[in-house]
Amino acid sequence: MFYENSSWNSEDIHRYYDAMGQEQYENPREITTFPKPEAKTKPVWFDAMQKADPQLHNILSQMYVAYDNQAYILTAIGLRTALDRATEVLGIDPAKTFDEKLDELRNGGWIGQTERDILAVVTDAGSAAAHRGWEPGSREVSDLLTSLEVFLHRAFIVGQKALGIKSSIPAKQKRLAAAAKKTTP
Repeated sequence: MFYENSSWNSEDIHRYYDAMGQEQYENPREITTFPKPEAKTKPVWFDAMQKADPQLHNILSQMYVAYDNQAYILTAIGLRTALDRATEVLGIDPAKTFDEKLDELRNGGWIGQTERDILAVVTDAGSAAAHRGWEPGSREVSDLLTSLEVFLHRAFIVGQKALGIKSSIPAKQKRLAAAAKKTTP
């Protein structure tokens, strides 16, 4: 359920000319909806993060609220915080620097060099927002958010499912011809 309020001010007049060159008048409407619709649809796998790690799920929930309210400084900080928590859940020492954590993700096979570079941008953006008051634009924060979502989705959702399938895959059979050549004098 939601409530929508549509209003206009008779003093606020927008003047323009139509195709025939005639001056036209219009009162712009202000539309407010309660509750405010979400600006970014959470990924379909979002609820599964609760099972993976409730604290990470909570961080992401609050980060999405910040994003929906166009609080992009807080969103960038939330992205960095979520990445920090994700590395801890994956077994990386929380006392390490972000650079060391990203190197450990790469060296542990969780990410490749390109994704390491991308996640370094996410952490740098969060650090700049937290320590220097930098505010990313809506497009920038959207791209940073997507970058983190891709990593989280693979590391906690599909990656774990794919690894679980490995045990059900039958072992590769040796070729009979190759085996026969080795036994023939």
